[in-house]
Amino acid sequence: MAHPAGMPPLRPAVGFCIQTESTGTPPGRWFINMTRHKMVDMPVAYSGRPVSREFILSHGIGNMQVPFDIGTFRKLRERAEGAKQTTYCVDVVFNPLIVQLFMDDEFCNADGLQNFRTFVMNLALKRIEESIGVKLSLPKAKLVKAFRYKDGEDGGQDPREFTELPGDADCFDEEAPKKPSKEEPPPELIQDVTPGKPKKPAVKKGFLNSSSKSLYGPEGSKEGVVPENAGDPMGFIPKKLRQTCKFVDTAAPEYQEAEKKRRAAEEHNATAQEFRDTLTKDLDKWTRHAQPDKWERDLPDAAPPPCKYDNDYSRFDDIGACEDEAAAPPAQQRDWYCDGDGRVQRAPSSGSRAPTSEPAPAAEPALKKGFLDGGKSPLYPKGSEQRAPPTEEQIMKDMANLMGVGGSDARQGPAEKRPSVAAKVPECKAPEFTLSEEADSMRLTVSVPRLESMQGVSLDVTEQRASLAFPGGAGLKPLQVELPVAVVPTGARAKFSKKRCEIAVTLPLAAH
Repeated sequence: MAHPAGMPPLRPAVGFCIQTESTGTPPGRWFINMTRHKMVDMPVAYSGRPVSREFILSHGIGNMQVPFDIGTFRKLRERAEGAKQTTYCVDVVFNPLIVQLFMDDEFCNADGLQNFRTFVMNLALKRIEESIGVKLSLPKAKLVKAFRYKDGEDGGQDPREFTELPGDADCFDEEAPKKPSKEEPPPELIQDVTPGKPKKPAVKKGFLNSSSKSLYGPEGSKEGVVPENAGDPMGFIPKKLRQTCKFVDTAAPEYQEAEKKRRAAEEHNATAQEFRDTLTKDLDKWTRHAQPDKWERDLPDAAPPPCKYDNDYSRFDDIGACEDEAAAPPAQQRDWYCDGDGRVQRAPSSGSRAPTSEPAPAAEPALKKGFLDGGKSPLYPKGSEQRAPPTEEQIMKDMANLMGVGGSDARQGPAEKRPSVAAKVPECKAPEFTLSEEADSMRLTVSVPRLESMQGVSLDVTEQRASLAFPGGAGLKPLQVELPVAVVPTGARAKFSKKRCEIAVTLPLAAH
């Protein structure tokens, strides 16, 4: 900072010293001398109006413009103190009130003013970074208590005057890399260092300036080679892969014919499988009905009969797919295909049919052309000779033939009456039973001589009645017994005895 002639030197007053480190280049320790001078103005609001001391004491300076100045920085070597890195010093000048408030612990610890010191330090570090390009670390900043000013006059703590360094050089020029002179030509990026070979330029000067002859001959440039598979639709596949694999084009007529046969075979197999499934669907049920299992005999007495209902959900298999199901994408239409050897063939037109193994016979029309045009003579002169509907007598004869009554003799005379054969239906009789009263229950004993197990027997008990129903093979009618006293229906228990061929039902009496 230069001073005009006649002006007193600018020497700030001592404040305090802060030590920190740089986060980039040049590395080293930094001492920031926070000084004060009355020539530095007071903070002003962003509106441009100056503020008073009382306003700063009440609100701080967080929302104000704070004027301050920065001096030249200096490089020090402190080998005597055992330092192994370069040390730098820089002076920052604030208004005396800012430095005084910074050193006041009571003011900085008041409510709402805890960030006062951080705000002032950020102002100083940001100005140093903008001025000399050195970024200092705020977290590593600490107060130096040994002295209040670093690198003062005559080695003491008296602040130095704000003066500029002689010349245009600053303190970092010694450590910065030297720039090449403008007069020296830049070094060549690519050089031929072959031993014993003279250095000659690869391209002669003025190579493209001569227009006496063309750069390429009449055939043009011969650079580049046409690939072997140029124009081949399958050329994008590597050659080795094409040689080891066999490609089948789905647009070839042979493939289409084979696909048609395959789909026809699949449809035939599906139809046959459906027919077999239909036949064998209830085969197990019929087998169990004809030869019932004997495992029910091993059930304990009064065990509940097995479930006689079967839930068959096969009827839901015929439900079609949802209408909102995505349709299959249309097949690609091409007028070419590749045969088994990989050669491109032209596909036959839509009008021509694909070659087949056997020619199909030509279909003959059901009625010849002009069959009804000739209307000179009637179609049936004597009427239609189609067969008249059978009479009632003919219908009776046909029925007799089907029943085996008629035959060749049916046309000669009336059929002989044969004795009718009627199926013998077993007679059902009411079962015999006895009803006895015990201490706290009633006992109903029913005789079932043709019954082998409790399978198919249903028992229904109410307070005044007991009903039993038997399967058809037992030859017994349903039984209903009126009870003389009220019983508990839920407590009824039935027991089957195969040795005595009887069913014993225990009915507990209802409480009076």
